[in-house]
Amino acid sequence: MSELKELSWEVQETVEPLPFELLERRGVRRRRRRQALTGAGVVLAVTVAVLAAVLPFRNVTGTERPPASMPVDHAAEKLIADKKSGAAGIAFASPKRWVSVWSSPQAGYTYAYAAVLFRDGVRTTAPVRKNGWTAVRDGADVLAVSMPTSMKGTDPTWAQTLMVRLTDQGRVEKKLRWAAPATEFTDREVLLAYGTLRALDPDTGVLREVKIPGVDNAIEPQRDSTGRWWVVGAKNSGVGNLYWTDDLGKTWGHSVISPGRFNGALSVSPNGRTLMVIPGNKPGGRDEQVPLRMSTDRGEHWTTVATRDEPYLQSPVAFDNGTGLALYQGKHRELLRPGAGKPLTPPTDLGSLTAVGDFLYALQYNGNQALTSTNHGETWKYFVPR
Repeated sequence: MSELKELSWEVQETVEPLPFELLERRGVRRRRRRQALTGAGVVLAVTVAVLAAVLPFRNVTGTERPPASMPVDHAAEKLIADKKSGAAGIAFASPKRWVSVWSSPQAGYTYAYAAVLFRDGVRTTAPVRKNGWTAVRDGADVLAVSMPTSMKGTDPTWAQTLMVRLTDQGRVEKKLRWAAPATEFTDREVLLAYGTLRALDPDTGVLREVKIPGVDNAIEPQRDSTGRWWVVGAKNSGVGNLYWTDDLGKTWGHSVISPGRFNGALSVSPNGRTLMVIPGNKPGGRDEQVPLRMSTDRGEHWTTVATRDEPYLQSPVAFDNGTGLALYQGKHRELLRPGAGKPLTPPTDLGSLTAVGDFLYALQYNGNQALTSTNHGETWKYFVPR
């Protein structure tokens, strides 16, 4: 693969229910510890902060602080403050710009959801919804997006969809609008893995499905500073591959992540040169061990840098300097550091990791705090994101 020019970069995270067996297993430990969240709403409530997408940094809404006075949604505030509610997801655009998702158990094993948006000291909330919120990062902006149940244009849940932004001009709300599926997308659109690959235009609210030829399911959409989009794609009955496009979906390249496996977890460094991959399981059953694989030349060559118990190895993170991280939650918890030295001992309540450049964050296991690190996981700070 050819090397492309480097531009400035940061990370966008999208959060959504997990459609694949591998990612469901990655949330097993968290589901067990979040005993307060039970019933049919558990999958969304406790796996909502796992997948990451990468987008080049651009200040789409200016650098000024929003107006200090924001409207108050009393129903959302009540849900967020309720002792029964739990933090279900979070996305950062920077240390001072983030969006968090909160869930509250309701009668009949259902859940209600609200979201908090924070930008440079100013806070607002997204209203209560039954079909959940997705936390999205778009450059320097953060969004709370309430998705439809399906991508069918006739689905009545489209009427309840909403996108909330906190900009330098204040709070902005838009209903989502359906558009027909397509194989290409625009530079302004953000790719989301929500069962199927979707493209969201934050300016217009248009949401549509993106089709990749030969791929039934796509997860882990990420964009590096060259403009290349990466995804993990798989056929329903086939082996998963690493796919990439340099021309917004007109053409796709691909390579097998690890022979005989499908799905998996991926992290791409800001400059697109360092890749970290945890391959998925083999068809027909689980494995006792899974490799952690790394490339420092945009996927031309790969090295197995560690092997750990398959259900408990997760959260790969890649950095521009050719190093990475991965969280192992087995009997002896480790924060693996390929290319950077011996593993660290992570906090016992550290959840799935995501990076914004060199800034790391995660949600707390069995708690409602967020953990952040500015030194590649050596030390951590806690706060409640509400």
